Amino acid sequence: MKPDDFSLVDVTQLREERQWQAQYRTLMRWGEYVQTKAEVRTPENKIRGCSADAWLEIRGDIFYFDSDSRIINGLAALLLTQFKRDSENALEVLYWQNLFQELGLQKHLSPSRNNGFQALVRRMQELWKNKNPLPEGEGGINGAI
Repeated sequence: MKPDDFSLVDVTQLREERQWQAQYRTLMRWGEYVQTKAEVRTPENKIRGCSADAWLEIRGDIFYFDSDSRIINGLAALLLTQFKRDSENALEVLYWQNLFQELGLQKHLSPSRNNGFQALVRRMQELWKNKNPLPEGEGGINGAI
């Protein structure tokens, strides 16, 4: 399975676009970069808490995401491009809430889309933590949920 190409996803575009409609169009365009991955669409990969059907899997150090919703795909593209494997903060729920607030997304997305995005963040945390367990007593990326 080939990873999605998110090289054209740049969070500065959302920062510069202060009009919600422009941000929405950008997220929808980013959603087109997520390719359908039938092999990811399994019951164990399904994200619970997301009203749109969405799936997430990790293979090695790469996350594979799929959904039928272009806006959820666009939000996932944002998440996957901002994820830094060497940064604990990248998977903290508070980090994403702050980014959403900074970009103004939280006030424009429906509660179900916000909840779905938070469910995606939590699932990424679980997969990454289980893939890379830290020794007993060390912090980790299990942000406050």
